[in-house]
Amino acid sequence: MKEERKNYLILLALALLYDLLFTFPPILLHLGINADILYRFFQPVCDQIDARSFHIFGYKLAVCSRCASIYYGVTLGIIVYPFFRSLKNVQIPEVVYLVIPLGALIIDFSVNYLDVGHNTFASRSVTGGIFGISLAFYIVPVWISLLKELKTKRLPQHEE
Repeated sequence: MKEERKNYLILLALALLYDLLFTFPPILLHLGINADILYRFFQPVCDQIDARSFHIFGYKLAVCSRCASIYYGVTLGIIVYPFFRSLKNVQIPEVVYLVIPLGALIIDFSVNYLDVGHNTFASRSVTGGIFGISLAFYIVPVWISLLKELKTKRLPQHEE
């Protein structure tokens, strides 16, 4: 297996595992298993407001809809990345492709935060998802080149 593909699959596996960690608590609760540790794990990075969260079996995910959409978006972006760019191409896209989705997300957040209006469940989810997908197109090339560089620096030590 080519090195780029292997590194890509490692990243995809990590993204899927991360998604599983915040998606799994409602399933555990549905089965009667305590999921407090997973909710506490995500508490520092998310407000976990019930009304702003996706639910499975009547239980909220361990993160809100915006965070879940960002994380699912990153995973989706990682999945579709090879259809748009070669894994050998570690050139980072122009920053505008990240700034525009980030700007939309910040505006959506600021509407509520500054109390000048109200965002919606859908707007939080859509802006989060679009930002997550675009973020993946920066994460994948950085990840692949980072692992490649680490392997290159490690090889001479093994040969000595």
